[in-house]
Amino acid sequence: MKFKTLKASLLIGSALVMGSYSTLSMAQANLAIQCPGYKPAKTQLLGQKVGKKLNKAFEAYNQDLVKEAIELLYEIETDDPFDRASVDRFLGQLLVSEPGKRAEAADYLERAVKVKILNDNDHAPIIKLVGDLKYEAGDYEEAIAWFEKWMEFTCKEDGMTYLKIANAYKEMKQLDKVIAPADKAIQFLDPAKETPYAIKMSVYYEQKKYKEAIEVIETALPIFPDSNAWYKNAGLFYQISENYAKALTMFELAYMQGHLTTATQHRQLAQLFSVNGIPHRATALMEKHMKSGLIPKDKDTLSAVANSAFQAREFKKAASYFGQAAKVASDPELYRRQGSMLLTAGDYKGAVEALKMSLVNNEENAGKVHYALIEAYFYLGDYKAAMAAAQEAKKDSGIRKNALAWEPYIKTKASNRGISI
Repeated sequence: MKFKTLKASLLIGSALVMGSYSTLSMAQANLAIQCPGYKPAKTQLLGQKVGKKLNKAFEAYNQDLVKEAIELLYEIETDDPFDRASVDRFLGQLLVSEPGKRAEAADYLERAVKVKILNDNDHAPIIKLVGDLKYEAGDYEEAIAWFEKWMEFTCKEDGMTYLKIANAYKEMKQLDKVIAPADKAIQFLDPAKETPYAIKMSVYYEQKKYKEAIEVIETALPIFPDSNAWYKNAGLFYQISENYAKALTMFELAYMQGHLTTATQHRQLAQLFSVNGIPHRATALMEKHMKSGLIPKDKDTLSAVANSAFQAREFKKAASYFGQAAKVASDPELYRRQGSMLLTAGDYKGAVEALKMSLVNNEENAGKVHYALIEAYFYLGDYKAAMAAAQEAKKDSGIRKNALAWEPYIKTKASNRGISI
């Protein structure tokens, strides 16, 4: 509880110490209870002896001598139920503001309202405060009970209280009980807050109810148009639901509004461009943000850009990025991919260079590399090298048949050119 709020509360309560209520106190009582036909109960007064001691503690508190006020309250002994509840209430409220004393504060406050004996305007806020302290301590089951008790006593439906109840159920993993109070929070919060929508979305996600999660998001979008979360959330859930066209639409909207700020988010957008058959935009997006430094030029990123360029049939560009990825990661398989792209692009000399790099520490895929070299050497007119590559490729049983098919073709071409192999 904030110091100013506490002091205001105690100032109202000070009238109790003096033995009568002010007009303000009565107004607060009327505001605390909103039940139809409610009439405040008869005001109870403190005994003279306890009243004097409580007044002394209040004077100390009013001079910012909080610890001294607490010590004075500890010393008060009384068997009168109303006096005892009043002292416990005051002591509990002071302890709330003391470091490490919140559990003790909750005990005193709980004792003050365990039996309804305080005046209504004192009883009602303490019930809620006990709920808040239980909630803060992670004692969610008890917190819910106190919040519900407060709403029943005051006949109030409070958005923030419903929000805490919803979150308490979520923290306890009682997901089936979350949605109803979250809906109540949405109904009564003014102005509207994003949190209850986010809680509902999270619960539906955990329950794998993606359709319901999307409905929550679509409801929240027009209410919070400037939020940086909901377009991204919509995109993610559409992606989970395999509605890639809508996922792309939402991620693009988030991107255009500047809501995508991380490398991961930009990679997701690029992936959606590719999935939706627009790989050239995926390539352009990744290139732009690699250049800005947002997306690191690591193996995964460079390989992803290479694959997008390949899908867009930009074979030279794909080869360049596979080569960069191979160099960064010292990965012979990526050099093989670079060589394949260069073959497709008709750069046979470049393909040979990349494929030779791929043979280093790549025994597992040596057959594939030699098979690609057959084609590269053949179209360079180096038939001897092509035949030598074919002999190496034949050692791989998986591609032996294909390698053998090249041999007569190589021999014929070499013979036509007057070359002996």
